[in-house]
Amino acid sequence: MKKITTALLCFFIASLAFAGKTGGGMDIKITVKGLENSTMILANYYGDKQYVRDTVHFDAKGSVTMKSDQMHGSAVPKADVTSVGLLKCDSMIPGGVYLAVFPALGNRYFEFIIAEPQFAIETDTIDMAKDLKIAGSVENKLFYDDMHFLQNTKNISDSIAKLYKAAKDQAEKDKFRTQLQDIDKQVREKRNSVMTEHPDLFYSKMLNAMKDITVPDPPKDASGKILDSAWQWRYYKTHYWDNVDLSDDRLLRCPVFHNKLKTFMTQTIVQIPDSINAGGDELIAKTDKKSEIYRYIITYIFNEMANSKVMGFDASYVHFGKKYFCAQPSLTPWVDTAKLFKICDRVNRLEPVLVGKKSQKLILPVDSTENQWKSLYDVKAKYTILVFWDPDCGHCKKELPVLADAYHSLKKKGISVEGFGAAIMEMENYKDWVEFIKKNNLDWINVADPHRHSNFRFEWDIQSTPQIYILDENKVIKARRIGADQVEDYILHLENPSYKGKLVN
Repeated sequence: MKKITTALLCFFIASLAFAGKTGGGMDIKITVKGLENSTMILANYYGDKQYVRDTVHFDAKGSVTMKSDQMHGSAVPKADVTSVGLLKCDSMIPGGVYLAVFPALGNRYFEFIIAEPQFAIETDTIDMAKDLKIAGSVENKLFYDDMHFLQNTKNISDSIAKLYKAAKDQAEKDKFRTQLQDIDKQVREKRNSVMTEHPDLFYSKMLNAMKDITVPDPPKDASGKILDSAWQWRYYKTHYWDNVDLSDDRLLRCPVFHNKLKTFMTQTIVQIPDSINAGGDELIAKTDKKSEIYRYIITYIFNEMANSKVMGFDASYVHFGKKYFCAQPSLTPWVDTAKLFKICDRVNRLEPVLVGKKSQKLILPVDSTENQWKSLYDVKAKYTILVFWDPDCGHCKKELPVLADAYHSLKKKGISVEGFGAAIMEMENYKDWVEFIKKNNLDWINVADPHRHSNFRFEWDIQSTPQIYILDENKVIKARRIGADQVEDYILHLENPSYKGKLVN
């Protein structure tokens, strides 16, 4: 028996019309013996989550019917419960894998596919999946035939796996291994037969999307030596989406597509911004700009880059933000004006301070008199540690002494390094700033702008403190937003790439 934790969540994407047969309207009946006059929660998969769609009520016979007079519509409004046992909708519920959840049974549920306009499902509360009967739905019959077959083969394979683990003799182990391989082959052959015989069914598309790509052997020379060690990886990446129908939005409403997308973006593509940008663009180009899948992919990639903790991945945030939101807002028409402004403002602030960019000018006074100013570009060192901090910031008080230790340690090692500490403070904190510098031996270049004559807080995207940058001798940003305890190892790694220390990504 399965359970689901229900939460009254709303779709963040308006469902598009169901793509199926024309005419006839929707008429889906669900009957559960033992749940007369009870309640059912209708939910569905969407990406990697499950969303509640509506609550429906069984009649005195334990039945509920979901009906609509129309098959199509630009969007599917919230259904209207017009009477007990009836869920009346304006149009066909979008296709996908749905869940019938029963609060009276501790949120036990069974799954079913909506891909046909009329069908009926009947079961009881004893063993919902085992006793489930289907009328008028090829999709659900194949779905449950497959489910029962997999359960039976799993029981057998689990027994054989135990025997394999307990076997002492190698011949016995080989025998059990062969039996397990035969079972795996049977599963593949059964699913392949479903896809061959019913290529247009939604369930076949689900099975096909779950299939991995078969990668050929790499090219070899006359002596049998592999000519290109990366050939198989490139083949796999190029053909990764071959088995996925990217034109079928129903795949979003099944527990397959999101994991496929996540694996592609986080494991298949090389995890550097240039590769992520290219891989994401290539995938998006395969989709119809009017489709729900197109919207889902862009939203997923952009959110992942926005929330990434990996240094440098904000370059991908900027890439996707500029290309799909700011340069051509028509590519993301679902984003309202206020949200678009926030995204583009963030993109514009981030772009100048990305890793690999030449840093902006930074000229600030060394004290409150403003008689003497120091420029970041006047620093003559192989590496510059640039830190923005606030003498009134509790975290700064912990991090700055650690950074000072790293700075002094690098100098003792003979590394050409200089520090440039830019304080973010008001005039009322001036005395605290001076005292903290002396107490913690921050004997690098210290500057501040207590009178706020500079816009450097905005230009350097200072949203929290401390923020640490590492610049090379040409003032190119090599690292940003790293911890004080990582600075020494990072610079030593720049000096000698084989040195890793306790580096982060």
